[in-house]
Amino acid sequence: MDFISKILDFIFPPACGICGKLGQGYLCSNCERELEKYKIRTNIRTQRYHLFRYEQDIRDKILDYKFNDKSYLYHLFYEILIKDKNACEFLGDYDIIVPVPIHRKRKWKRGYNQCELVAKKIGTNLGICVVTDALEKKVHTVPQSSLLRQERLQNAKDVYNVKNPSKIENKKVVIFDDIYTTGATAYECKKTLELAGARKVGVMTIAKD
Repeated sequence: MDFISKILDFIFPPACGICGKLGQGYLCSNCERELEKYKIRTNIRTQRYHLFRYEQDIRDKILDYKFNDKSYLYHLFYEILIKDKNACEFLGDYDIIVPVPIHRKRKWKRGYNQCELVAKKIGTNLGICVVTDALEKKVHTVPQSSLLRQERLQNAKDVYNVKNPSKIENKKVVIFDDIYTTGATAYECKKTLELAGARKVGVMTIAKD
């Protein structure tokens, strides 16, 4: 942690993103234990890693983070992930992290890309390059959360594009997203990156529905 961050934490002590308790960072020990019941025991040797089932506290906080202007919750999701040894080991097998992009219109409206905020902090801590200008969402689609399964598959089809192939060519790339539901978004991003020359493409999400 740099000097400025230490000063800010002293003036504005971090609060647990679940219960609001001060003094134990952005995830207190009690809430950390409570979240264990949502954990998914993912095999790190596969190319997909999901931390939690998309239920109750996890679901509520992800929805707050994405849709209720609570960008500061990226601290919570970062702490959850960085404390998961298996998640860190999974990420360590990749050269770069690519957060799932959102269309520029949605980013302008929301003010941030929720996946990008978490990915950047993870990358800094683990020493993994985070590339945000390789994959782009070229089509402004309706949110996946508003659609049924078959509609989601169609909604995500052919909406991503690789802008800078040289940044992912022959690299082991992990796609970082918040929720895995039908897998439509992950599949389309993976396919696009592989066609552009990525050597290996994995997927990590905070939750799986």
